[in-house]
Amino acid sequence: MPSELRNFFFKPQPFWEILPPAVWDALNAVSISQAYAKKTIIYSEGSHPRGLYIIRKGRLKVFIIDKNGSELIIYFLGKDEFFGYRSIVCDENSPVYVETIEDCMVDCIPRRYFEHHLRESPEMNAAFFYYLGHEFRLFVNKMSVFAQKPVSERVALALLVLDEKFRELPHATGVLNFTRENLAAYIGTAPESLIRQLKVLKESGAITVKGRKIILEKPAVLWEKAGLSPGIDSGFQGIL
Repeated sequence: MPSELRNFFFKPQPFWEILPPAVWDALNAVSISQAYAKKTIIYSEGSHPRGLYIIRKGRLKVFIIDKNGSELIIYFLGKDEFFGYRSIVCDENSPVYVETIEDCMVDCIPRRYFEHHLRESPEMNAAFFYYLGHEFRLFVNKMSVFAQKPVSERVALALLVLDEKFRELPHATGVLNFTRENLAAYIGTAPESLIRQLKVLKESGAITVKGRKIILEKPAVLWEKAGLSPGIDSGFQGIL
């Protein structure tokens, strides 16, 4: 993966892959599965997550509401990613909203069991404290760099980042499927501005558009439009 893109999204190794089997078996035994329909808020800013959530199917968005009442998406999350741990580890209310953007199946490990194993398992404790630091660094990178770039560069960069995060087959043509409203809220622009920029990229041959889907035809053009180099030794190492 080009090193630049790793600085803009958070997709950690699943923690259960590094736990002793007995610890994961104990957590899995108390896990509760629940289906959530599209556009369901799982928890809101100011609330306290009731456990550690693991996405088994579907995608969600993590966002805040700014002072103007506009939505700003921080992350999109997908299969086998997890959330809710920051508020539990830090013992604070959630600073964000989490909402499904597709029908989802989510497992929840109740808070008391998560906290117990966090105390008792050195491997689990180390993993989640690493996640806290790594996630914060990537959040600062994304917010700082996106704030500095013009909207044309942010759109191209966002398409590359989301393709890298959600691409299922390494050598397949990238296909993104997000509403224009969600994509604009992730980039930090108005939907109308996003649509204009997508039209420019379409005219350049970088992408094609089929309904809601955006097909990345020429990633090299997107790299150029984003003002980045696809080489793994380009020198960009993030803000922190």
